[in-house]
Amino acid sequence: MNQIKAYVLSFTIVIITFVVSAIAAGMLADIFGVWKKPIIGSVAASFVVLSGYITAPDHKQKLASAWLVIGAIAAWYLSSTSPYPEDKPTLFPLYATYASGLITLLLCMVWHKKQCSNQ
Repeated sequence: MNQIKAYVLSFTIVIITFVVSAIAAGMLADIFGVWKKPIIGSVAASFVVLSGYITAPDHKQKLASAWLVIGAIAAWYLSSTSPYPEDKPTLFPLYATYASGLITLLLCMVWHKKQCSNQ
């Protein structure tokens, strides 16, 4: 039962992290006057993978990978061809989101390997 509670808590934290990080990234992008979509996607993807890894009770690498896949599907579903600031269609925000999530996953894998070798 405790394991189920831990997974539910992890899931809840990841969803809240997604919402908060996306809103905060959008606000910061607006303050700095930069294109919001790639910033929001990249920051949200990184925080989802990282929070999924950190809060997972066990099987951290598998859960972080699962969150990357879930996030990639959600990003594909939520995005369409984004109008670039000059109104040229592009998939750059989607690719930036994917790259950010993948880089964060790779960093989690390295971190995990380092933690396991220290024990």
